[in-house]
Amino acid sequence: MGGFSRAAPLAVCPLLGVVAGLLATFAAQAQALPLDERGRVGFAAVVRADSLRAGVLYAHAKTWLRRRGYQLAEADSAAGRLVAEHAFGVYDRGYLTKRLHGKVHYRLTVEVKDGRYRSQFTDFSFAYHQPDRNALPQPTGKTKPLEEATAPGWQKLWETHRQDALLTVTTLAEELKTAMLAVPKPEAPALRGADW
Repeated sequence: MGGFSRAAPLAVCPLLGVVAGLLATFAAQAQALPLDERGRVGFAAVVRADSLRAGVLYAHAKTWLRRRGYQLAEADSAAGRLVAEHAFGVYDRGYLTKRLHGKVHYRLTVEVKDGRYRSQFTDFSFAYHQPDRNALPQPTGKTKPLEEATAPGWQKLWETHRQDALLTVTTLAEELKTAMLAVPKPEAPALRGADW
């Protein structure tokens, strides 16, 4: 008989199955946050800052932290260590607008030595917010560690918050690097009145 057999779609095109598997793998990896030795979300980097002394790096870090609105918890210039806390908002995207769903709180530690610095973003937690009677977002007091991968009932939104945290911290680390590696401008020689 001259008919054709009806095969499963993935059997007809095995490449489609491979592509679907790769896409699923990449999607799972896109949400993966770096974990430290304790199993907590953490971002750390050691950056070389050739020709910059520890005092200059410390001043750059402190200036950047204050300009970005961080709350300094520890400032030890002798040890070259700054510890600060901050939070950024994560949003629930509605039909027309987005509304604050909560804030991701974290701690940033910057340690400086001659020619290098280390930055560590740690202690991430999500703090829920709900609108009050005036539709203003208010913290509820409930928190959730960012390393928890599941959120029953709002998994897609939780994955978006985790991805937003990854992007925000990556951007902050790059901004810090730019501020830290700024070379101080040399002072112009003082001009004398009539001798110029």
